[in-house]
Amino acid sequence: MPSPNRTRRLAASVAVAVAALACALGAGPAPGAGTIAGTKAQIADVGREVAVLDIRMGEAIQANNQAVDRLEAAQDVLASTRAELAGARRDLERSRELLADRVVALYINQPPSFVELLLTTGSLQQAQQAGELLDQVARGDAGVVTNVKERRARLEALEEAQAGAEATRRRELAAAEDHRAAVSALRAEQEQLLAEAKAELKRLVKEERERQRRLAALEAARTAYLTSMPVAGGTTLAGALPQGNYLFPVAGPTQFANDWGFARAGGRSHEGIDLFAARGTPVVAVADGTLFNVGWNGLGGWRLWVRDTSGNGFYYAHLDAYSPAAKEGAAVARGTVLGYVGDTGDARGTPTHLHFEIHPGGGGPVPPYPIITGWPRAG
Repeated sequence: MPSPNRTRRLAASVAVAVAALACALGAGPAPGAGTIAGTKAQIADVGREVAVLDIRMGEAIQANNQAVDRLEAAQDVLASTRAELAGARRDLERSRELLADRVVALYINQPPSFVELLLTTGSLQQAQQAGELLDQVARGDAGVVTNVKERRARLEALEEAQAGAEATRRRELAAAEDHRAAVSALRAEQEQLLAEAKAELKRLVKEERERQRRLAALEAARTAYLTSMPVAGGTTLAGALPQGNYLFPVAGPTQFANDWGFARAGGRSHEGIDLFAARGTPVVAVADGTLFNVGWNGLGGWRLWVRDTSGNGFYYAHLDAYSPAAKEGAAVARGTVLGYVGDTGDARGTPTHLHFEIHPGGGGPVPPYPIITGWPRAG
């Protein structure tokens, strides 16, 4: 059996080795680069940068889509103006032809005098009737002249409107291209930042695993020879919104992918996520809140918004139908059925799905995928 002195010397040696190993692992009291606390701070910094970039990306996507909408409106006005202009030109040509025919009949061929009419008809009454007929034709000619003048003025106004519509179209096209370029630049910046963050996170996770392995060995040694020492735990990454307060928006089997920011028709970009489910699958309120903008629009079809008690906005689109609870301004509880999955709006003919967006604080959209994947499903 070892002597007490030998045991004390062994314990002292182990204590010195343990202290040295703890310093090498960054278990000292002052957190910094290379320590677990430093790793947490780095991950938090990267998360904040990505969150800020997501907000900028959402604002750029929203601005681009609005510019595309304005461009389409200007193109509709231009097409309508061109059609009206063509019709006015045709009317003007017909008026000119009619006027020319009457001028030839009345002024080139020289209308007869009343005496000539009397001699020709042989009757005073018939001569008066013929004179009145010629007067009516003359008055009709005056009306045609007035018509021509009015149409010429209308034509000039339409030509000015056409020039204005063309100018508007050029401005909106330039604005749309600028916004698309901004979206592309932000997307490239985001992809680069995310790639760097993932690479850094992979490196830190590898280092953390090795650190935990060595700390576990250190803890075993300390438990065997000294009093126990607490070991730092793992890192928890929180989502953009509190996970416990929200419910997944589709109450049934659903398939989805991280398609936020993907290209859409007409130069738009996806501001939300598509949750594919069978037609008629119930759609529920993700939180306690108030409904607004309940109704139809061309893109979203039957759509609505939920504003929760914290001011966050949630957008639902392409519904097949509403439930009785879906009324403008209605207060709803978390889990209330609002409508049913469909393909209305510009989703007509696509696989039925719910288009869902998240707007923290009522601002621009953020990526829903990393948020809703942690939400519980309606049971």
